[in-house]
Amino acid sequence: MDNDALSGLLNDPEALQNALRSVSSLLGASDTGGAPDAVSPADDPEAQLLPVITGIMQSGRAAVRPEKRALLSALRPFVAEDVASQFDRALRLAGMAGMARAALGQLEHRAEGGEHSV
Repeated sequence: MDNDALSGLLNDPEALQNALRSVSSLLGASDTGGAPDAVSPADDPEAQLLPVITGIMQSGRAAVRPEKRALLSALRPFVAEDVASQFDRALRLAGMAGMARAALGQLEHRAEGGEHSV
C-alpha cells in the first residue's frame, strides 16, 4: 500500500472503520455488530488498534529525516524527471520499510505476551 492510499484511508473514517474491523477479525476479535455501547473503549479492539496504526504510520513518516526530504526536494529542479521520480519512489519505499519495521515490532510484542498493552 503506498502513502497516498494510506493517507486516503486515514482521511476516510468509514474506510478506516472497515479496515479496523477487518484487522480485528483477522486478530480473532469478535464483531459487536456495530453497537457502540455494547463494548467499553478499553475492550474495543478497534479503539485499541487505532493508536497502533497511528504509531506505525508515524514510523513510516519518520523513516527519512526531514532535512533529507528537504534536500531531495531542493534537488528536484536540477535533475531529470526520471531521477526525480526515483527520489519519490525511494522516499515511499523508505516510509513503507519504516512502517513494516514498526508493524513487525508490534507483532513481536504481541507474541511475547504483551497483547493487552498497545
